[in-house]
Amino acid sequence: MTKLEVISKVSFKEVITSVELVDFSCDGRANPVVSTLNGDMIVYEIETDGEVNEISRVGGLPPLAALGIGDVIGNGTPDFLIGGLDNILRVLVHMDGELSVKATTPLGSLPTAVVVLNVLSDDRSEVVVATTDGHLRCYGWYDVALDKLADKMLEHPIFSIQPLHSKGLPYSRFVFGDDSGHLFVYQYADDRLHERAKVRVGGDVSLVASGDMTKDGNSEVVAVSNGQHLHLFGIVKGAMEKHDSIKAPKPVTSIRIGNFWENGNGQIVSSHSNSTITVLGFVGKRIVEDTSLKTSRKSTESHIAVGDVDGDSRPELVQAVGTDLYVIDVLDD
Repeated sequence: MTKLEVISKVSFKEVITSVELVDFSCDGRANPVVSTLNGDMIVYEIETDGEVNEISRVGGLPPLAALGIGDVIGNGTPDFLIGGLDNILRVLVHMDGELSVKATTPLGSLPTAVVVLNVLSDDRSEVVVATTDGHLRCYGWYDVALDKLADKMLEHPIFSIQPLHSKGLPYSRFVFGDDSGHLFVYQYADDRLHERAKVRVGGDVSLVASGDMTKDGNSEVVAVSNGQHLHLFGIVKGAMEKHDSIKAPKPVTSIRIGNFWENGNGQIVSSHSNSTITVLGFVGKRIVEDTSLKTSRKSTESHIAVGDVDGDSRPELVQAVGTDLYVIDVLDD
């Protein structure tokens, strides 16, 4: 049976607004990257004994509204695409051990979702940004700035976008949901954003996550509707097909999906408003609970990321709850 165990905890003065895990040095160890309400973006390194050390920081940024990560400028390392509460999209790059702002792009309204993915099947990734005024825009990097490739008006605002990988396609599509109760698949082509699929979910879709749970080269998708209902979709004969649904005991505030540990056919990892982390398995197209852990007595929101932080070839969990950052090991009895 799987067990979750907290191996390290770091406390901040400011509330943590996001947490990601990124392998900056390409050595197989993922660095925790956190943003704070104070406008800081901080990169850490976790030692094998659990000690957490700060290795880079950018301060003075506006509070974070949305975040995407990927190699946009084409230098072989991940970049940060930060949508701020000042309606500006910033490109943060990590070079020579330092984070710095490389470029800024005004959006005109508040960004609600940012995703970095490869829509042109080239060496650099592109950026897709949704804003409160209904625009869905796609940008590519040219020389020293982001250049707009496409712009589409949507009927409903969206708050979560994820890449969708399909076997045999050299480029990525992307998936999102909205308060109409639908899940949409979009693709960039010929300077336009095209709708490729639309699936009924039901309820207000606030979060989506994608990842290859079955190792067949295709992304599965989890959509969270009405805050607590998880719906799992897979690609069957080129179309999105619903596998199963489950209701979480508390509202879901962060979710990841993939094949993280060799103890089943993929996992869904969710973090909830009360700080509880739940690991769900996928058995015979059914969602089953594997294990859970509550990390904090008081919480209204939490964020989670999955990655190998200590270089042991097994992913750990990193969770942000309020001003606290937890590093959590996943143990198999």
